[in-house]
Amino acid sequence: MNEFTKTMAFAGVGAVLFVAAYAATRVPDRAVPDLASKELGQGEPFFPDFKDPNAATSLEVVEYDEATASQRPFKVEFKEGKWTIPSHYDYPADGKDRLVKTATGVIDLKKDTVRSISIEDQEKLGVIDPLDSKSTSLKGRGKRVTLRDKSEKVLADLIVGKTIKADEKRSGQRYVRVPEQKATYGIKFDVDLSTKFADWIETNLLKLDSAKVRRITFNSEKADIRGNQIVVQPGESYTISRKDGASPWTIEGLEPDQEVATDKVSDLTFGLSDLKINGVRPKPAGLTKDLKVSDPGKIEPTSREGMMSLVNRGFYPTQRGVISNQGEVEVATEDGVVYTLRFGEATFATGEALTAGSEDEVPKTETPKGKDDEEKTEKKAESSGVGSRYLMVTARFDDALIVKPESVVQPEEGDLPKDVFERSDDEQKTAQAKIDREKAEYEKKVEDGKKKAEELSDRFAAWYYLTPDSNFKKIALERSSAVRKKSDKPATGDGAPSPFGSPAGRGLPPGIALPDNP
Repeated sequence: MNEFTKTMAFAGVGAVLFVAAYAATRVPDRAVPDLASKELGQGEPFFPDFKDPNAATSLEVVEYDEATASQRPFKVEFKEGKWTIPSHYDYPADGKDRLVKTATGVIDLKKDTVRSISIEDQEKLGVIDPLDSKSTSLKGRGKRVTLRDKSEKVLADLIVGKTIKADEKRSGQRYVRVPEQKATYGIKFDVDLSTKFADWIETNLLKLDSAKVRRITFNSEKADIRGNQIVVQPGESYTISRKDGASPWTIEGLEPDQEVATDKVSDLTFGLSDLKINGVRPKPAGLTKDLKVSDPGKIEPTSREGMMSLVNRGFYPTQRGVISNQGEVEVATEDGVVYTLRFGEATFATGEALTAGSEDEVPKTETPKGKDDEEKTEKKAESSGVGSRYLMVTARFDDALIVKPESVVQPEEGDLPKDVFERSDDEQKTAQAKIDREKAEYEKKVEDGKKKAEELSDRFAAWYYLTPDSNFKKIALERSSAVRKKSDKPATGDGAPSPFGSPAGRGLPPGIALPDNP
């Protein structure tokens, strides 16, 4: 074999190896041309028997965490008359509309183009089953979504892989595969398969309208544990209030040169109306809705575990109820609902460790013992960027907060009080109709307020919440921050020009003066 022949042989082998390597590594970006589309159902729906989106009563999405080589399942299901999230202690889910939307999107999925029938392509396409225990690959696992009905019958089951390289014809397409089948398809897929806890719940914890807040009382009394005893530390208490939504905020005990720091109060009320839920934990059994200990001296059924659950999160059971280590804030609204917020320990967890924790979770105590410790806690929160704080909430109803019309306040004597102006029968009927209407409106407000307070009380009863520490800092407003020196304003009175002329006019228009004192 001469040199030229050898060179051409080597070149040929190199070309073959190159083509083989390219074929082994490339991701198919076109439909497989020679497959029997009829046999693979090309153009047909994935799940032809799944026609009613309302039939779906559970949705499970499983992702794969390559870093930990473990599955991350997330499930929402309809159980015992309500939507719940099993992975988060059956916390109530606000998921019906989202689930129906997801189900509708899955019903409409059709087998657009066949991309591969090779098992070897599944890793490159990202459609390896995340639940496949036989596969040794850590990469290329997709997201598996399964919808079931109330009898646990599978309505739809699909593995969603990588996004197909976008072009004008196939923008937004994904590789997908039905579990236990070899064929991988390319389809238009815009179904939101969120596994975020926050996307499936009502994240606005209080459901509070800041414009309806009428009174906020701060109580900095705190509890701590020393040795084996719970010690209650006295603290200051003050109240911010306003008569109605248009009135200015006031604080008792203001000095003549002081005023309410309205910007701080605005931040406070916004923080209350936007109080977010980062995570949840179940409270120990034995606590009533108003956080009283149902059996004085212990929390049933496991008193030690229950006690540690509270104490490790910054809440201390006493004969007067639960007292937190960060004080409490009471918020009263014009519809009669009174919220009490008790803030506890800080935590710096992320991901599912934040949203759900774990069954054997024991939070680290972050109780500040002095200024240095407070600064360390703040620096830790700033460095982590995800500081959250435990919170317990109660709600009650106070009808004194609902403004009564005069017709309800004044005692009634007969149908109408004696009319000194001797109104006509028609006028008296009109007046009586107004009284009846105002009374009915007031009674409805009372009933609505009672109902709302009871619903909120039921909602809060079983849970510790985790809320952003930034919310806590806005809400836990010290009196010194709520008050400021009055701003410099143009002077009036003696020594300053009067808007109506000279000081001698005593504020009256020019040419008019008050008579001299006798």
